[in-house]
Amino acid sequence: MNAPRHLTLRERIYEEIVRLIVSGELPSGVSIDEKELTERLQVSRTPFREAIGTLAKEGLIEIKPYRGFFVRSFTPKEIDDLYNLRKTLECFAVELAVPEMSDRHIANFERILDEAVAALRRGDMETYGIRDKEFHETIAELSGSAPLIETLARLALQIQICRSIANESRDLAERAAEERDQILQAFRARDIARAKALMHAHISDVQQAVMARFQKG
Repeated sequence: MNAPRHLTLRERIYEEIVRLIVSGELPSGVSIDEKELTERLQVSRTPFREAIGTLAKEGLIEIKPYRGFFVRSFTPKEIDDLYNLRKTLECFAVELAVPEMSDRHIANFERILDEAVAALRRGDMETYGIRDKEFHETIAELSGSAPLIETLARLALQIQICRSIANESRDLAERAAEERDQILQAFRARDIARAKALMHAHISDVQQAVMARFQKG
C-alpha cells in the first residue's frame, strides 16, 4: 500500500476553496475576497492565486478583469449540458471498467456503498457525499483511461456545485443509493450492457431532480 501523498500548499488552498464552494460558504456568483481568504487560510497571495488559476481552468471560478474572482454561476442549460456529457462519459467508463473488475474490486464497491447507506441512515450527508464521489471515481479509475478520468473528475466537481445550489434532498439521496446498489448487482454479474443502462438511468434521475429544484429557485 502506497503512503499518502503530502499536498503542496497550492493544493491545500485549492482543496479548501473547493470545500467552501461545495458547502455553500462561498455561494454561486459571489465575489471572493482575496484579503479575507488569504488571512483566513494564513497563506500569501502567490499560492492563493495559483490555486485560483487552477480553479478557473476547471470552470469553478471566473476571473473578471479589474473586478476580481467570482464563484461560477451555472445556467439551467449549462447544468443540463453537464449532466448529458456526464452520462455519455460515465457510461463509457463503465464499459471499460467492468471487464477489469475482480472480486476484490467488487468487494471494495460493496464497502463504499455500505458506508454510504450507513451515513445516510444517521443523517451524515457529508460522508454520504464523499462515498458517492468515491463510487464514481473508482469506476473511472478502473477504466484505465487517463483523459477520461481527468475529464470526469472536472465534470464531477462542477456537478457537485450544481447539486449544492439545488439543495439536494434526502429523498433523492435515498433513491440514488438504491440505484447504485442495482448498478453494483450488474457489476457482480459482469453485465456491461445492464450496468451502462442502469448508470444512464441513475444519472438521468439525479439530473431531472436537480433541474427541477434549480428551476424552482
